[in-house]
Amino acid sequence: MVRVDAHVHVFAPESDEYPREVSTLAPAERSATVKKLLHEMDSANIDRAVLVQMSGFGAEHHRYVTQAVAQWPDRFAAVGLVDLGDPASPTRLTELHEATGIAGIRLMGPLGDPPAATLDDLPAYGLFDRADALGLNVNLYCPSDQIANIEKLVRAFPDIAVSLDHLGICPSTSPVVDRWRRPRFNDEPIPPPTYPQILDLARHANVYVKVSGEYAFSKETYPYADMRPMVERIFRAFGSERLMWCSDFPWIRAEPGYGRLATLLDHHLPHLADEQTALVMGGNALRVWFGK
Repeated sequence: MVRVDAHVHVFAPESDEYPREVSTLAPAERSATVKKLLHEMDSANIDRAVLVQMSGFGAEHHRYVTQAVAQWPDRFAAVGLVDLGDPASPTRLTELHEATGIAGIRLMGPLGDPPAATLDDLPAYGLFDRADALGLNVNLYCPSDQIANIEKLVRAFPDIAVSLDHLGICPSTSPVVDRWRRPRFNDEPIPPPTYPQILDLARHANVYVKVSGEYAFSKETYPYADMRPMVERIFRAFGSERLMWCSDFPWIRAEPGYGRLATLLDHHLPHLADEQTALVMGGNALRVWFGK
């Protein structure tokens, strides 16, 4: 069984060689290097990972993840970022793909005014159209008022594999940085009131859900027992064929630890057959992100 971590972040300290945006979560001196990730992956018997660009829209901001994929092409694929607010975002996506070879893009924030009457009203429509033409996947991490817009786009582009980050939670509250320097949503209700709408997206065969982010939304310590009902609901709706396990490295490195995250599925979906576990822990991500 090939095991794939479908959502991690890697970054170097901010520098001329590796420019990036600086934030409270990722100050200039902080790093989450590829070598640290590989150490954690090897210790937990994880074979591959999908590197999700954390900030910055230019090719220069993607330099660190691009170099990682070039150096370890058998272990990594990369997801890039494009500015939804840029009127020329489809052109920027083409340029970014040509410069970096990204396998997909992550869109965060509003896809358009909620709810948009037609696809043409959505700024994200042009990006989806270009991603479709380039054969790229799309990650979505959007606010709670965007679910109707998500549905319009996944219905219009059935050939794009669309992954919903962090159990499909579309937050209605803002995160804070906790004592382990991780993003946390202390005030987000679990499950969110909009969760039935997320579950309804399962009727679109091109929609996948990442089993990740439990630490950020749970009100309990590992193994986040209060999140298990949501994971079970997601499993019943999407099945083992459209779920992908993710660690969300580096945020979980200090607490609860990468190795413990690699066994979290055993706590939340202990009834899975071996072949189902193989799909969630790697088979689906291997197919979607690595074409295997």
